[in-house]
Amino acid sequence: MAIAQVGKLRMHYEIEGDGPVLLLVTGTGFPGETWRTGISNRFAELGFRVISYDHRGLGQSDKPDGSYSTRMFAQDAVGLLSYLEIERAHVLGHSMGGRVCQWIALDEPGRVDRLVLAASGPGEIDPKLPVTRGIPLEAGMAMIEQGFEAYIREHIGGSFFFTDDFVADGSDVVDKLTKAFWDNRPSVNCYLRHVIARQQHQTAERLGEIDCPTLIIVGSEDSHKGGTGSHVRQSEYLTHEIPNAVMKIISGCAHAFFWQKPDEATRIVSEFLHGRNN
Repeated sequence: MAIAQVGKLRMHYEIEGDGPVLLLVTGTGFPGETWRTGISNRFAELGFRVISYDHRGLGQSDKPDGSYSTRMFAQDAVGLLSYLEIERAHVLGHSMGGRVCQWIALDEPGRVDRLVLAASGPGEIDPKLPVTRGIPLEAGMAMIEQGFEAYIREHIGGSFFFTDDFVADGSDVVDKLTKAFWDNRPSVNCYLRHVIARQQHQTAERLGEIDCPTLIIVGSEDSHKGGTGSHVRQSEYLTHEIPNAVMKIISGCAHAFFWQKPDEATRIVSEFLHGRNN
C-alpha cells in the first residue's frame, strides 16, 4: 500500500505501468479500487504510467471532518503529483472526477498535458434547469428507505450506470464494480460530503479558460436527469464551451461505459492522449 503525505492529508495511491503519466480521478464516493477492475491495467498495457488514488474521505486515505469541494479534491490531486515529483500529466476524470479535473486545468494549467472529461458536467448550464445545491431529494429518500448498501447496489446495478440489456445479460462486471466499491466503501457521512461537493460544483462560466486539448467522452444512453442533469447534454455543453475540445460518444452505454465497453473506451482515450484522434 502506497501512502503520500499531502500537507496534513495522507492519501492512498497505486501506480501501474510505465510511460506518460495518466492520473485517474474517480466519481462521487468511488474509491480508487474501482479503477482497478479492468480499467487501470488496460491503460497501463496501452503504454501509460497510471496513477489511481483515493480522494479524501474514501478508501485508505484520511477522512478529515469539514466540508469537501471539488476544488479541494483538485488541490489534493495536484498535491499528490507534487509528492510524486510529477510536473505534468494527462488527467482523466469520470463523473464527479471530471469536475475535479476541470479545477485542475483551471487552477494549475501548467500541470495538465491533455484532459479527459468522462460522463461529466460543469454544474448549472441552464437557469431553467437549476442544479440542486445539496443532497438531491430523490437520492436522500432512497438512501433512507433502502439503506446505504441497497442504495449503492441499486445505484450501480440499475439503469443509471449500465443499460438494462447489459445487466439482463448477466455480466459479472456489475458485481465486480459493486464489490470494489462496497469492500472499500466510505462512511455514509463521507459519501454524503462527496455528494454535496458534486452538487456545489460550478465552472460553466469559466470553461473558455481551459486551453489544453480536451476529450469529452460520454455514453449515448447517459441521459438520466438525476441530481446534475443529463450527462449527454452536459457533455455537449462542455464540448461547445471548451476551446480545444472534441467529443466522442460510446454507443449503447450509459454512465459506466468504461466498464461496459472497456476496450473501446480505453482505446479512444489512448488515441486521444497520443494525439491520434483530435
